[in-house]
Amino acid sequence: MKKLALAIAVPLAMIGAATFYTSTQIESTARDAVDQANIKLREITVGSGAGISLKLLSFERGLLSSAARYQIDIEVHDEGETKKYAVLLQDRIEHGPFPASRLARGQLMPVAAQNHFQLERTPQTRKLFDAALGEVPLVGDVAIGYDGSRYGSLRSAAFHAESEKGTIRVSPGTINFDAKHATALRMDGELPEIDAILLGSTGKSVRLGLRGIGVTADKQEDANGFALGNSGVTLKRMDFQAGDAPAVVIQNASVDEVLKQGSRGLDQMIAYRIGQLEAQGWTFSNLALAFSLRNLEVTNLKALVDSYKELLESSPNPQDAVASMTDAQQSKLQAQAMQLLEHKPTLALDEFGFETAHGAARLSIVLDLRGPSEDAFTLQAMITSMLASLKAEAGVDKSLLRDFADLIAQHEHRGGQLDPIALQQKADAATELISAMALNSGWSRLEGGRLLSSLHYADNQVSVNGREMSVPEFMGFAYRSIQDAGLLGQ
Repeated sequence: MKKLALAIAVPLAMIGAATFYTSTQIESTARDAVDQANIKLREITVGSGAGISLKLLSFERGLLSSAARYQIDIEVHDEGETKKYAVLLQDRIEHGPFPASRLARGQLMPVAAQNHFQLERTPQTRKLFDAALGEVPLVGDVAIGYDGSRYGSLRSAAFHAESEKGTIRVSPGTINFDAKHATALRMDGELPEIDAILLGSTGKSVRLGLRGIGVTADKQEDANGFALGNSGVTLKRMDFQAGDAPAVVIQNASVDEVLKQGSRGLDQMIAYRIGQLEAQGWTFSNLALAFSLRNLEVTNLKALVDSYKELLESSPNPQDAVASMTDAQQSKLQAQAMQLLEHKPTLALDEFGFETAHGAARLSIVLDLRGPSEDAFTLQAMITSMLASLKAEAGVDKSLLRDFADLIAQHEHRGGQLDPIALQQKADAATELISAMALNSGWSRLEGGRLLSSLHYADNQVSVNGREMSVPEFMGFAYRSIQDAGLLGQ
């Protein structure tokens, strides 16, 4: 029996000792976390015209748990005026290694502490509490690991607010995150619904409905401070209606960003996509706008970014900082930009396009850049010498051109007496005219029912749809095309 009691008492004593030790360390851990958070907040807000800082107002240490209060200070600079806001957070900190709330949920992994915080009601947050209808607007649970990692979730309450300007309703939202050593972050969040009805000065209402808002991030900071990885925002559906006008409906929209280490430097890509857009009785699908900037030499890029941050930090307002830039600062930034060009980066419009019910259009442009030549003394000569090569590809279905011609014809004769057959004939004639102009000018070629165009430039030679010419010959070709199209007037 004594052995059994001893077997139980020893681990309990060890847990108790660990809990006591954790209680003596938790305040310093909290203060270190505040310092680290302020460093990150300063980096994030540089150039935004706003400042955010965090301070620890009080800390009351106990044996099994402690209590802390934090203040988030926000400064917004707008048109020479500085507006200040303060938000208070209450935090109940359970000491590790085995906080009771985690054991109750079956989470047996030891942690240094388990934080439970919530927004505090103040005069500045009173309206937010009122809109939350008795709930705390923002709460969160954060576990702190012995390795310094932090993981948990933030949860917002449902909101409903009404005023003479309209009403707004927001469903509860959640963000889950996992951060390691302040250099890596994984995050995913969801806000299911937002509905708003806003009343304009004319008495007409504007209705907005958002469904399925999601955010994701998986970032790892490298040795130079660049956040490698991907992030994104998604939206399942948006309905927008102004007055009695037909609603504009967007479905399956997304913004995706990726920063990664490529074979010749950093590559960054950002893409905007919409699965379907309905407006004025028309439906467009697979809309895409995707950019990339590749082969960015890391050392020169960091120097340029650091110089630009230094410039922005010289004034509370980023516009004022740029406007008051000295000649020395401008020369420094230009020199660093030129050094970046020496590494031959690539700027690309990877995809621009959309589809209608009958056809599709796509465009891509890739620019390979380089440092300007030493004998380029004018701006035009400098820009020309910076372009090492260009590759542009475009394609549009004639059936899509006809869709747009039909849309224009309907708009021109809206409310008129032109019959459907006449409208169709007019749209067909416009489609054939545009196609003929594109083909006759030499800018396009016809493959099946699709107009294709390609433009390549490298080593002072230009190729238009496979037709080779020198740069002067291309300039003459382009001038004649514009002249023949009647775009130069008389």
